[in-house]
Parts: sequence; C-alpha cells; structure tokens
Amino acid sequence: MLCYCHMNHEQYTALIAQLNHHVTRYYTQDQPEISDAQYDHLYREALAYEQAHPLLVHPDSPTHKIGGQAIEKFTPFTHTHPLPSLGNIFSEDELMAFWDRIHKALPDQQVTFAIEPKMDGLAVSIHYENGLLVAGATRGDGKTGENVTHNIRTIKSLPHRLTQPVTIEVRGEVFLRRSVFNTTLKNSFANPRNAAAGSLRQLDPKIAASRNLDIFLYQGLYPGIETHHEMLHFLETLGLPVVPQRSLAPTLADIQAACTAIYDNKKENDWEIDGAVIKVDRFDDQQALGFTAKAPRWATAYKFETEQAVTQLEDILIQVGRTGVLTPVAALTPVKVSGVMVSRATLHNIEEIHRKGIGIGDQVLVQRAGEVIPEVLYTVQKAPHPTPFTMPTHCPICQTPVIQVEDLVALRCPNPLCPAQVKGQLQHFVSRKAMDVEGIGEAIIDQLVSLNLVKIPADLYRLNAQDWESLERMGPQSAQNILSALAKSKTPGLGRFIYALGISLVGEKTADVLAEHYLTLENFEAATLDSLIRCPDIGEKTAGLIYSTLQAPGFQAALSALKAVPISPVSPTPAPETPISGKRFLITGTLSRPRPEIEAELKSRGAKIASSVSPKLDYLIVGDNPGSKLAKAQALGIQVLTEPEFELLTFK
Repeated sequence: MLCYCHMNHEQYTALIAQLNHHVTRYYTQDQPEISDAQYDHLYREALAYEQAHPLLVHPDSPTHKIGGQAIEKFTPFTHTHPLPSLGNIFSEDELMAFWDRIHKALPDQQVTFAIEPKMDGLAVSIHYENGLLVAGATRGDGKTGENVTHNIRTIKSLPHRLTQPVTIEVRGEVFLRRSVFNTTLKNSFANPRNAAAGSLRQLDPKIAASRNLDIFLYQGLYPGIETHHEMLHFLETLGLPVVPQRSLAPTLADIQAACTAIYDNKKENDWEIDGAVIKVDRFDDQQALGFTAKAPRWATAYKFETEQAVTQLEDILIQVGRTGVLTPVAALTPVKVSGVMVSRATLHNIEEIHRKGIGIGDQVLVQRAGEVIPEVLYTVQKAPHPTPFTMPTHCPICQTPVIQVEDLVALRCPNPLCPAQVKGQLQHFVSRKAMDVEGIGEAIIDQLVSLNLVKIPADLYRLNAQDWESLERMGPQSAQNILSALAKSKTPGLGRFIYALGISLVGEKTADVLAEHYLTLENFEAATLDSLIRCPDIGEKTAGLIYSTLQAPGFQAALSALKAVPISPVSPTPAPETPISGKRFLITGTLSRPRPEIEAELKSRGAKIASSVSPKLDYLIVGDNPGSKLAKAQALGIQVLTEPEFELLTFK
C-alpha cells in the first residue's frame, strides 16, 4: 500500500478519490473491497495531510462529513413541494380495491406499477445545486420541516458532490442498519427507527456522525424523465444510494408476487422495513390521479401483517392524564413485538377490560397496532386464580376521590393541582404544536413539579437562570437556551395559544377556527355559549366543554397568570374580501391540481374548507370519480362546481 506520510497534493487528491470509492462500495453497493482497518488507515493519512495543509482540503473529502460546532437550534425549512405521507393498505382485498380505483380513474391505459420496500426510518428532502449538496430537511408537517443539513452531511453513503452538475431535489429515508444498532445503540433506543430519528436531530453533528446513519432514496424531482423507475436509475447514475429490491408490475399478480418477495426477504436485510410501496410508474399518470388532502392517489403502502406475541399480564396500573382521566394500563412480562420490547399496553377503560375478559395473571395476546401502539387483544389462557381488577375510588397520584365523567365510562381526578395533571398540562403547553418551547422535555418537567417550582404554565416564565441551573444535568448554556426559548414563545399565534391551553376536545384545527372567529384573546375569553355554538365547525358538545372551561375559576386564574407574564397572542390576519369570503367549500374527485394547493388558494381568498357534506356547505367542487359526496350534496341542494366553473368563480 502506498504511503501518504509525505504525499504531494496530486497524491492527496488521488487518495480522496480512493476513499470515496470505498465509501460507495461499502455503504451504497454493500460490497466492500477492503477491511475496516485498511479504510481507517487511508482515512487517517488523508486527515494528517489536511491538518498540515488546511487551505488545500478537497471539497469532497470524507473527513469533512462531520460538521463543525453544534448548531444552537434547527431552523424551519419550507419545502418547495409538499412531502405527503402515504395511505396504507393491509390486505389483499384492499390491494384489489386500490388496483380497481387506479384503473377506474385511468380506464383506457395499461398501467404499470413500481414496487419497492418501505423503509422504516425518517423521511427527508435533500437539495443539490449544480451537483453540490446544499440543504437537507426532515419532512415535518409536509410543508415545513427541520433544517438538518449539518447532520445530513455526516451520512457517509450520501455524496456531497454528484457525478453530474445537476440541480435536483431528492427524497429518501434515513435509517440505521441493524448491525450498527445492535452493537452500539440497542441499550439507548427502543428500535433502529427511533435511534435514526434521534440521531438525525442531534444538535451536534459529531454525535450524528458517530451513529453511522445511512440513507436510501426513493424519489427525485427533475424534469425530462417520464417514469419513476427511470428516475431512480438516473439517481443511481448521479452516485446516489437508491432503495434496493425494486421491480415493475403490470398485473395484479405481479404486484402480489413483488410484495411477497419483499416480505420474504425482510429478515435477511441489514435494515428494518415495514411494508412495500406500490406506485403508478408513469409521471403523467400520477399527475392525472393527483392527491387527496393527505396522500397521493397514485401510491400506497402495503403494510405487512402486524406481528403478535403471547405474554403474561403481570398487573394493571392506572395512568392519570393531563385532563385527569384515569386510564388502565397493562403491565406485561416484556416481550418482543415487531422488533420492539413491549412491557406496557393500553387497556382503554374498565368496560374494555370486561369485554375482553382480561384478568391479572392471564396469558394475553399483544400486538403493536399499526406497528406503533401496543395493545392487548384478548386472553389466550386464563390464570388458575386470576386477580380481579376494579377501578380505584381515589386518584392513585394525589388520593383525591375520583368522579364519573358525564356520558362516558371514564373516571376523572377533579384535583387541578394533581401532579400527574400538572405534568401532562405542562408537557402539552410546551409541545411543538402548542407554544413550541424547545429544551423543556418530560424529565425536566418531572423535576420542576417534584421540586414544587411549577404548578401552572405561567410559572415557567417566572423561573430565573439559577432556578433552571439547579436542575439535574442543566448547565448555564442549557438554562440560557431555555430562557431564550421561553422569551420567544411570548407572542404566539392566537390559534396556537388556544391549543396550548389544553381545553378538552380543542385540537389544532378547532383552535384555529376559534382564533379566526373571535380574532382576539379578549373576545374568546368573553365567548358566550350561544356564540360558541354558532361558531363554524363547533358542535354543541364541544361548545359546552369550551364554555364550562372558560368559566372555571382555576382556568381563569391560570389564564390571567399567563396574560400577566405577559403572553400576547397575535391575532390572525384577516383574509381580503373577495366574492367567496366566508363561503364553505369541499372538494371531491380527481382534479388537475393537488387538493392542498386548491384549498390553500381558497383560504387565501377568505373561503372556509369543510370536512364533510352538510347543510352548511356552500359549494362542492367535483373532479373525476367524485364518489358519494356528490349524491349527498345534490340531495341537499348544494351548488356543485366543475373545475372550470370553480376557476371562473375564484379568479373573476
């Protein structure tokens, strides 16, 4: 082997090319030509040269895939095109229904499908300009993700420079190989997917680099290419790592065979997959099929059958949520289900326990619903002497007598200062979709409540640097970061603030509706029951809960304390007056443009988007294959618009 101890720049450049070749052979092609020790020797030689000649460092050097200092915070990244999630199917009947829908929408065409494994990782979008990697971001909500460029650059299988100087956006799944997870991270994370997600969101890119993340790409946005499979081949020619085990399927039998082959090979891979992705191959067919509000119509994920396991129900515990509701939770003898050790599973309520005939000591069947949420299905074998379970009469956390929730099976702790409720409310308040206070996690909230430093959300803003530094594992810089995050959160949007208040049945969309209806916090506080009932999309039950919450002394005191901080919510900007201001629209069928794009245009002109057909609906926009919504709208006498009629209405 050539010694590079006293190499010149030409030899150094050749060494960089050699290193990148071996990176591709190992990470992209999974066919290493040299040992890890040999690679490490070459790597150290390149590093020694770069340290001696810092001005001559090659831009493609693999030593620079570890970034510099830890960045203070991930910044938002607005995607140039939305990153939708996929719809799921779980059976051959649903596969046939998907097949039928595609061919009904494209009746005169021979449709070919592209089949590939569904990687179990974290979706990202990566941008190259003139062949150079310039940005990488997580999916986020599909419109805005986190800028994780520094950590994306640490992925060794992902080139910084493409083989051609093209400007392109590519999308893929960041994952952790099983071999890496089992040798380094299995004691720190529940599964490889969690480890990959946690590693990609490290503030220090050196930590991300040490985790040996990997990536497979499954999409490219680049003009002049007609099919999905041609696009993936083009990505390979650029030197990019593309999802493996791909195939084309012109018939339903071919799709089934391809999905079966992916499933049969599942345990042989060095990575986790949770299904097969089925896509219409031609891009013009994809364009014709369009999108629903959540997912493309031209693709679906065929999720593999959920793994199940039998284990013993050791006990039934009670969990107290942020609203005080008591939920029974199964304590299980730990068992591996879908690659994850499961020791807890929800039992929902006492009626569910009785319906399933579950007793303490029984052998029960457990599965991860949707491969995520553990649940107990039923008893497989009764214990010789099972221990009967009854719901407690007092809160297990604060010992307050529980009360029955009206019209529900649930029991609730009525004590607003119950530590479990306080913790739950604080976690909700600081969460990303609420006040978005970065740095305050569950462990910190546990300490704050245990030390009696915080009882209501406003207390968070009263703590000084010394208070934060007094917590375990909290240094001066971390304390200052939290104080900065709290200061930044003092002017939230009104909808975000209403959601953060944690009112029962008020989710993000309902909070936005309330913000748009009342415009100011003062108006919302003064809302009457009648005005809440008249509020669009607010049912009587929800209106009643909101009104009773607004009148509760404890809620009023907590809200007054937040206003005294001061928290000053920003009113939503009213949409301009247009001919369709205040009108309610619903879209059904396939249109020439994606549904989210049309809905965004309607909102920008002051219109409202309905979720279903009702007498309150003003217009139903109908595309191809509209389904049952059209008949319902016609029966109610609602005005139906074709796409050209809609364009005339909104643009005149």
